[in-house]
Parts: sequence; C-alpha cells; structure tokens
Amino acid sequence: MCTASYYFLHSLTEEAALWQLLFNTSTVSLLLWVQVAFLLVKVLFINAEGMLRLSYQLPVTNRERAMAFLLYEAVMTAAVVAVGLVSLSVSALIILGPSAMGYLVASIVLPTVLAYLSLSVAYQLLTRMWILIGLGRMSGVLNVLALFAVLAYYSAQMTSMIQGISGAYLNKRADQLWVTSIARAWSTYGPWATGAAVIAASALLSVLVLVFTPNQHVRQSRYLKLPGSVRLRHLLGPYDWCLLRSSQTVAAGVMTLAVFFYLLLGGGSVNPLWSLAALSLGGLYQFTATRPLRDLPGARQSARQVYSRLIKAQVVLLTLFAVPAYVITTSLHPAGLLSSAGVLGSCLGGAVITTCISVVFPAEKDNPFSVFMGLSVVIVVLGLSMIGLGLLNLPPWSVLCCLIGAAIAFVCYAVQGIQAAESRRRNVQGTLGRDVRRRRRVADAGGSDSDAADAGVHIRQ
Repeated sequence: MCTASYYFLHSLTEEAALWQLLFNTSTVSLLLWVQVAFLLVKVLFINAEGMLRLSYQLPVTNRERAMAFLLYEAVMTAAVVAVGLVSLSVSALIILGPSAMGYLVASIVLPTVLAYLSLSVAYQLLTRMWILIGLGRMSGVLNVLALFAVLAYYSAQMTSMIQGISGAYLNKRADQLWVTSIARAWSTYGPWATGAAVIAASALLSVLVLVFTPNQHVRQSRYLKLPGSVRLRHLLGPYDWCLLRSSQTVAAGVMTLAVFFYLLLGGGSVNPLWSLAALSLGGLYQFTATRPLRDLPGARQSARQVYSRLIKAQVVLLTLFAVPAYVITTSLHPAGLLSSAGVLGSCLGGAVITTCISVVFPAEKDNPFSVFMGLSVVIVVLGLSMIGLGLLNLPPWSVLCCLIGAAIAFVCYAVQGIQAAESRRRNVQGTLGRDVRRRRRVADAGGSDSDAADAGVHIRQ
C-alpha cells in the first residue's frame, strides 16, 4: 500500500494545495476510523471484569483505574487508526520530507487526540445518565449503541463533507467545515498557537473524563435475559444460550439490524446481507465464556465435540438473522439472489474465523488484548493473502478453492487448539489434585506420629 501510494503521489511534490486537499479529505475519513476503533475497543472491553479484578488489590481509586484503562484503550485505538492512514503518512514523509510533519500533526495527530477524548467524555456522560435511570449494569451495551448511532450519522455526512472540501479546492476558496478547523487554524494562526490551544482542550477533556467517571466501578451484566428464552430453553443447548444471551452478541445484533436497514433503504451497491458479518464478533469470547460448562463433573468431551457445539451456536445466531434478512433482501432485489448466497457463505466463514481466534487467542481473565492481537494477526494474514490472490489473477474457481482450503485450515487449527487447551487444563487439575492428596497424607502421617509419641509418654508415666 505504501509503495502504490508513493508511485501515485511522487509527481505532486510542488502541489501544496493538492497536498492540503489530500490531508483534509483524510481528516474526514480519519474521524470515521477513530469512531470505528473506539467502538471496537469498547465492545471488546464490555465484559473485562476479570482483568479489572486484578487491580482490586492495588492502592488505587476507581478514577485512577479508569485513567489506566483510558490509556490502554487509547493505544489500541491508535493502532487501528494507524493502519488506515499509514500509506499516506509514509508516502508524505518520503516525498515531502520534514515539511510533511505539519500536515501530519495538523490533519492526523491533533484531530485524533481531540476526537478520542471527546468520545471518552461522551461515553462517561452516557454512563452517568444510565446510572441515574437505573440501567447502570447495561450501560456498556447502551453506550455502544448510542455511539454507533453517532457513527451512522457521521458516515451519512461524509460524502457531502468531501464534496465541500473538493469544491473549495476547485473554486480556489477556503473551506469552512468544522472537520478541518484544526488544519485551518494551523495555517492561519501558526503551529505554536494551534498546538497550545489543542493541548489546553485535551487537558480539559481529560479532566472531564476523570470527573464524569463514577466513583465506584459499575459492574456490567455479562448475560441478558432474552424474551421467550424460558420457553425455548429445551430447544437449544447451553453453548447456544451462552452466545445468544451474551451482551456482546446483543450489541452486535442491534448494530447488525441498524446497518442492514441502512444499506437496504439507502439503495447503494453494497449487499445489505454484509451487515450480518458483525454477528461473528460475539464468538471472540465464546471459548473462554463456555469454559465453566466444560469444568462441570462428567462434562468431558472430545475436541471435535466442543468445536461442533461452538460453531453450532454461531450458526444458530446467524440463522436467526439471516433467514428474515435474506427473504427481505431477495424480495426487494431479486437480481441479487445468487450474490446474497455468496455473502451468507462469507458470513459463515467469518464465524469460523472468530471461533478459531477465541480458541487460539483465548481471553484469559477477560483480557481483550489477546482478542485484539488475534484479530490483528488474522486481518494481516487474510489481507496479504487476498493481495497475493489478486496479483496472481486466478480464475474464480481457484479463488473459491483457496477460500475453502483456508476455512478448513481454520477449523483444523481450532480443533487442535481445543485439544491442547483441554489437555493443559486437565493436567493442571491433576497436579492440583495430587498436591492436595500429598498434603493430606503428610498431615495424616504427622497426626499418627504425634499420637504415637503421646502414647509413649503416657506409658512411661
């Protein structure tokens, strides 16, 4: 990507206005990336109770703990945002040299910091509001849904923003959009004044985040009660209910419905069924969440049986949304019947991938960093693989065979991961059992020796 961007932009070295246009439009997409990364991180952190419990023994307040989490989430968000803008940034540094730092700071770094802190303030304000209403235990899910509505509204305004920036460039006039206000202030008032103003605003937003953070940690509901779940509990297994009632699944389901109707009513070229891909996010914690079921006495199963139950829960979830969505889509767009079937197959492949991630990168102690690393590794591998397939220009049937082979590899790797994890868990349990039995024998032997000594003293007396 960096190489392609360099060869595309290397002839624009002297076009300062065109570079400003590129970075202004990048700022528009940058804010979208920040919101997407913020929501992704928050979804991963909804049920991070286990990792948070590790800090309960430390002499810190909840606000200090919240600031540590804020920095942790900020690093993960910055990593996601950097992926989307690395090609333009590297190309600008190579072509323009040190003069590109002004563009990068004014159009990328400073807007990212302010956008992230503003979203954090909004998140804490929403949390306060849900606590006052009495929905504090569901605040994580509700906050994600509220900020997703903001994301949807912003994405709908992106086209008009980019058109306004492009029109200002063509008509040789200064744009007046709020998105590029920092870059405009940078060129008008200079870098020192703009940097000082942004630092002051960032400090104020950071203080507001700490002020609005609740004094005590608000525990989140890991599972939600679904309507009709009591009547249907005999039709589905515990693995199915563990996924269906998960708070991450509920949040992903609501976002799926919103994106589906947006794509359906928007009349765009994107198939609305692609929104179902968000449902697979619930499977990222599935293997760890179902571990208590495997710890039950007499619940020992083979790795293939465990995997079949994990993937069956994903299929059940996908079917609940896919059947009505497929009927609605094909009734309104009959020409997309065949392509819709291909999209559903891709969504099923996404479920296979997230199940493999949950096994190979398990979220021990509810640590979302392992899940984030798993997502990053899979995205990089799949991205490089798709680029390679595109360069080879293979026929469609060959590409399909490669995708099927990749899905089979994910399944086999997940099964091996389950087998290794279960073997490791049984070995730990066996070691603990042997230690307990050894201590008991030592205690019994010590008790027998003391009894014999007491008897000898009694005889001598």
